[in-house]
Amino acid sequence: MSQRTSRSSFGVPARAVAAFVLLLAAVSAHAEASSGSLHDSAMLFIHRCAQCHTVGGGRGVGPDLAGVTSRRDKDWLVGFIQNPDPYLDKDAQAKKLLAEYGDLRMENVHVTKAQAEGLIAFIQSASQTPSPELRSPDEGWHGFSVPGLLIFAVLAAGTLIVSVFGARRDAAVLAVFCAASAYWAFGGWRYFRLPGDQQGHIPPQPIAFSHELHAGRLTISCLYCHGGAQRSDSAGVPPLSVCMNCHVAVRSVSGAKEPSPEIAKIVAAYDASVSSPTARGFAWNRVHHLPDYVHFSHRAHIANNLQCQECHGPVQTMTRMRQAAPLTMGWCINCHRLTPKDAPSHWKRVGGPLDCASCHF
Repeated sequence: MSQRTSRSSFGVPARAVAAFVLLLAAVSAHAEASSGSLHDSAMLFIHRCAQCHTVGGGRGVGPDLAGVTSRRDKDWLVGFIQNPDPYLDKDAQAKKLLAEYGDLRMENVHVTKAQAEGLIAFIQSASQTPSPELRSPDEGWHGFSVPGLLIFAVLAAGTLIVSVFGARRDAAVLAVFCAASAYWAFGGWRYFRLPGDQQGHIPPQPIAFSHELHAGRLTISCLYCHGGAQRSDSAGVPPLSVCMNCHVAVRSVSGAKEPSPEIAKIVAAYDASVSSPTARGFAWNRVHHLPDYVHFSHRAHIANNLQCQECHGPVQTMTRMRQAAPLTMGWCINCHRLTPKDAPSHWKRVGGPLDCASCHF
């Protein structure tokens, strides 16, 4: 009785499948090894820098770092990252930025020279593509996954070889995996997130309210409109009476002779609410929404001196409000785990609670 060749469920000889898996693993390992240094720098940026800075996402607690490597000498950047105080005290440009950002000094993030150089390399690389916060869906294909491209190349070669020397069914199966890897490699990875991650959500609103105008150019404090953030768990949406504190006099956009149609909507809604107690204001579409099983207190975070931009992104640059952060459990826990040397120096305390009952009760 002849011994049958061991085969996989798809009919490909087992040794061929094993060789393919080993080759794929080797390719993935090579890709991971080649990008590990940049990946480590990206993780360091997230843990030490991203609380205050973005790369291409606009102003935050500190300036946007996109293109900073072309504006500053590398040695200057390395020195500043390692010990910012001498620069903030003596360098004219650094002092100007310090004044522009409310005298919030960058703390010493305690990195080595090699780590500082890695951060610079990461910022330079990240500056070459738009920030995910600002990227529209049709721009998602501008980025690709290098490991995904390598896996696609291996699968494409495997599909070609099997189509010539193997069974058509096996070639068809490999072709499906090849197409899937191509989709993932050439930008499809940008469209998939963990469940509950609504980063980039930017719903339409009944009024074209611009945070860029009010919080940015007019420098109106966030807490003037969202005063509930200081007193309660919810920041709240301002009532029409708060809007009318200004718009009872301001009826048009600066420089315009005719009344603004958007301001006219506010005035009309306010007048209706005064004349009729049952009249309702605007039904705003919620931008940030946590699951019902999550408890979050704005009051506790504001009392700890967190800046609004640390969670909500550079709102002073947003014409229409969007969700800048993922607001996932891991994203929140990363802040709670920060040590005094890692946390922003303007926080009053670090080491947030890590027990489940603090946020899930």
